[in-house]
Amino acid sequence: MKKLTLLATGAALLFATVGPVAAAQAADGPAAAPRAAAAAEDGRLHAWADPYQRGAHCSWAGNKRDWDYGDDGVTGNCQPMRNLASSLENRGFAGGYDDVDLYYNQDQSGVYACLGHGDAWQDLSRGDYIFNNGLPWWSGKNESVNDNISSHSWTDGC
Repeated sequence: MKKLTLLATGAALLFATVGPVAAAQAADGPAAAPRAAAAAEDGRLHAWADPYQRGAHCSWAGNKRDWDYGDDGVTGNCQPMRNLASSLENRGFAGGYDDVDLYYNQDQSGVYACLGHGDAWQDLSRGDYIFNNGLPWWSGKNESVNDNISSHSWTDGC
């Protein structure tokens, strides 16, 4: 019994010492942005015109070569989202091709950023997410993802 009490006291002391440090570290960077409760997987990429999943909304199950055309295949009234998205969520089904490459150009070309499976970027307007994949001289390299996405494709890994 004495060992059990000593173990519980040690665990409480460890949590009191390490817990606040871990919480402080978690508050740094893009992950610190407020995040909506995880939505159920529906096999779709979701985009909103405003931060925190507000404003015009569109979603796609497959690749989309041009966000000028909003047809989401579900509601039939999806707005065009090219260069308008300020919030994203990947609700793809787990397994192969469950990450999404977001392209600066139409036709899934040029620089891109990758949104991992289950990830949500709630406020792109903060400038925390950039197009960082591609050759240095490609247009859009190191530009903010906010209001700059023209197309996307599902991929097998970020």
